[in-house]
Amino acid sequence: MAAKKDDFAQQQSLFNKELKEGAFHRVYLLCGEQAYLRIQNRDRLRAALLGDGDQMNVSVYTGMDVTAREIIDEAMTLPFFADRRVILMENSVFFSKKASTESDALAAFLPEIPETASLVFVEESPDKRKKLYKAVQKNGFILNCEDLSPRMLGQWTGGLFKKAGLMIDGPTLNLFLETVGEDMMNIVSESEKLIGYCMGRERVTAEDITAVCSPQLKDRIFDMIGAVSRRQRDKALAIYMDLISLRTPSQVILTLLQREFSRLVQVKELQDARESEAEIAKRVGLSPWIIKKNYLPITRTLDAGRLTRSLQYCLQADQDYKSGLMDAGVAVEMAVIKLCS
Repeated sequence: MAAKKDDFAQQQSLFNKELKEGAFHRVYLLCGEQAYLRIQNRDRLRAALLGDGDQMNVSVYTGMDVTAREIIDEAMTLPFFADRRVILMENSVFFSKKASTESDALAAFLPEIPETASLVFVEESPDKRKKLYKAVQKNGFILNCEDLSPRMLGQWTGGLFKKAGLMIDGPTLNLFLETVGEDMMNIVSESEKLIGYCMGRERVTAEDITAVCSPQLKDRIFDMIGAVSRRQRDKALAIYMDLISLRTPSQVILTLLQREFSRLVQVKELQDARESEAEIAKRVGLSPWIIKKNYLPITRTLDAGRLTRSLQYCLQADQDYKSGLMDAGVAVEMAVIKLCS
């Protein structure tokens, strides 16, 4: 995963160069888990493609309510007193498992996009097996907005406070990121709360973070995993019910449990191989402070066999849910009971 972060930095640099020089591709795919980066790059790309062109040369489609024929017709329509027409599609059906015929039709059209049109797709998790994804790879530009490296994320976050006229030292910045997580949209939201709270002062303190910032969802997931590791079934289920009361979907909780147990297995293997904490963080692709805070306390108390079985329980629960054998809520509860047994 660390390699992906390096790839993102390189691709972002190439993307910035295109925007500056105006040497555009005719089709773009902005994807990845970091919504902040997707939205920021979407808006920059849209502005650069339009130039001085009128907004009437932009067509925006959100969700599934559009066909390949409509997109093709739009692309073949000449822009109105401008260099190009921009067609922006967000969270469309074309990169999902549905509508394969529509997706394939659009893939076949990509090599034929006229110079007077630009297609921009914005998708969180596109299906990379689709012909359309491969067609964009061949004919356009893909910017995968993955998590930043710990160093880049720290610099960017520190810049938010510096811009507001606040100083924040390294340990306090680490505490802030430990508390709010690595999602950049959440970092912006929580930093705005903290900046407002510290208004009229020069420096952010650890006490300010404790008083203002909301622990991220991942922390609650690790609270649940910690309860499971101690076989505290009632506590684990109580945390699950707390998350449900906060309107966290059961399938999201199940996905996070599966992902974190997968990472815990990887961390345990590296730990058993006597890798350093810094090397473990690098290999897993997470911040060293996140590894130290969330992962090592679990892997130091559970053996590799139990972690592997725990991952298998989560995978089985996910399969039961997706195959329709049980709904997501029941699947999570069953998984928790097995994890505590």
